[in-house]
Order: sequence, then structure tokens, then C-alpha cells
Amino acid sequence: MKHVLSLRPIALLLFMAVILPGCRWFGGESGWFRDREADYRQARPVPAPVIPRDLGDHAIGEAMFIPEVPGMDRYLAQDEFSLPRPATLFAREEDRGVRIQRFADDSWVVAPDPPSLVWPRILQFLADNGVAVDREQPEAGILDSQWIEIRDERYRDVVRSVLAAEAGEIGQHRLRVQVGQAVRRGATEIGITHLGADVAQELEWPARSSSTSAEEALLAELAGYLAAEVGQGGISLRAQTIAAEPKAEVLSGRDRAPVLRFRLDYDRAWATVATALDNAEIPVIDRDANEGTYRISFDENQFRGEEPGWFRRTFSFAFRSTGAQAYTLKLERADDGFDLRVLGPAGDAEADRDASEQVLNIIREFAS
Repeated sequence: MKHVLSLRPIALLLFMAVILPGCRWFGGESGWFRDREADYRQARPVPAPVIPRDLGDHAIGEAMFIPEVPGMDRYLAQDEFSLPRPATLFAREEDRGVRIQRFADDSWVVAPDPPSLVWPRILQFLADNGVAVDREQPEAGILDSQWIEIRDERYRDVVRSVLAAEAGEIGQHRLRVQVGQAVRRGATEIGITHLGADVAQELEWPARSSSTSAEEALLAELAGYLAAEVGQGGISLRAQTIAAEPKAEVLSGRDRAPVLRFRLDYDRAWATVATALDNAEIPVIDRDANEGTYRISFDENQFRGEEPGWFRRTFSFAFRSTGAQAYTLKLERADDGFDLRVLGPAGDAEADRDASEQVLNIIREFAS
């Protein structure tokens, strides 16, 4: 028995000596399951294809286009620099669904998907309801219907049913669907404008200053259609350029402090900041609409996205965050909208650049 026991360690060593070299067959540079994690480091740019003059090149584009990252110029101009913190990506559960947003007298649908995904679903919504498209301009985010005739009868489709119920005294109707990027990154805003006339004729589209009852009802039907994910699965390559200029964007440069550019009117920009602070649960110490300022208490640890362990949850009283900093947010007029700046507590000097970018990114992510 003693001899058998003494042979077991030797047998184990011989087994490991045979098996371990065999691992190279599976892994390693020449193995069956080679680790390709670092292959991207070997990638190099290749020259663009040369298209003969007698052939068109409009259908050729970048297969994997890498967009410009705002604010990177100030890093590229330096030999050494600290990597910036990534933009915070948060989304409340209710922001992942389709909803109707209202401000003042206007209403619109907010979908959590980008315009390139939403555009074909809107087209399918119109097709399912027998509404013909007269003009489609994905670059401008505009989709006009042909004239829709409404008579004194019952309709099975929701579009004609809504028009008959809300504006049935008018014989001819047209719809304009306006699609654009939402304030929150990756989402889409959809508005509907209704135009009615006794006879079909050339009329100028009215400005969207307030939503009528017919537009409200049609928005509700469209929101329900999108929320039910009917017609989902397609993507429009043309619609990738819809409203290429976002309604909210963090701008940063080497020689300028970061700002959050709102391409909105002042009232909606002010309300958007208030909503974002409320959604993010950032305490507001004071606010002054006339001066365009918010004084906030910002705690970076609140947005680290780390799940506390059992010990930390059980003894939370011992881990209360004490890293809150006071900042002043100031909304100022810009060339094409309003800029939100992050200042120190007194509001007389710019805050730290990294902290400013983090605050502005969080406000944009929680905006609606």
C-alpha cells in the first residue's frame, strides 16, 4: 500500500508534463483557439480605392466609419496626457420605452432608438394605414403624406378614424412627420403636423407652435405602434444623416472650456436642465431663471455605476459619501442656441475641466 501511495505524485507529475504542452495546440499564437483580442493593434489604414472616371463613386463609403470625437484636438496636440474619463452612460427604466413628451402647448414622441431605426417603422406605420407618401426627405427629417380624403363614413385604419373624429368637417387632410435627434443621445424625437383644407391644393405648412387635438391623437397612435415594436427590424441608410446636428452636444476644445450646447429656445433649454437634474437626483441648492443659473451639489461617487457589496449594503452608515462639490451651472446665449457652463460655487470662475465634462455629460444623458 505504501508503494502505491508513493507512486501517485509521480503519476500526477507525468500526467501534467504530457497535458500542459498539449495546451499549445488549443491556445497560443498557432493554436486552434487563438486569442484575437489584440489583433486590432496590427490593423493599418489602407489607401482608398481609385474609381475610374467613367464610373460613379456615390455608392462607395466607409464600411466602418469612425466619427470625429469632440474635444480630442486638445489631446492630440500634446505628447503626453491623462486619458479623459469616459462619458457616463445612464438610462432610467422609463427612458428605454416610447413616450410622449410635452412642453408648453407642443407635444412629440420620444423613441429610445436612433432615427435610422425609427424612420422605416414610421413609413411602415403609414403604409399599414393606407397613407401614401408624397415626399420623403430623410436628410431633413421630413416626411409628407399625400392628401387624405375623409368622407362621412366609418374607417378601419387609425389615421382616417382619428381625422374623421377630430377634424371630420374638413374634406382633405395632409400630414407632415418631422423626425430628428432627441436631446438624449441615441434617441429620436417625432412630431406630427396636420394640414386641412376643403379641397386638395398647394398650401404652406404651418409652423409647429402648438399641437391640435388631431395631432395629439395621431401621436398617441404612432407611439403605441412604435412601443409595440410593429415593423421593427429594418434600418434606413439614408436616414442615418437625419438631423446630423444634435439638439444637445458637449463641445470641448483645447483653448475653450467645455459647454453643453442646446440647439433649443431658452425656455425649453432651461426646462431640460431642470428635468435632467431631477432625473439624475442631483440636489439643486438654488436657481435663478432670470440669470440662467443653477447652484447644485454634485457627488461624483453617485455616478460611478459600481454595485455595492454585501458588507457595504449592510453597513451603509459607515460608507456615506462625503465627496459632494458645489457648482454653478449658467445658461448663456450661443450662436445657434444656448450653452450650459459649469462654474465654481461663486459662479465667477470655470470649474475643473474634467469635472465640467462629467457634469455636462450626465446632464445630457438624463435629459428628456
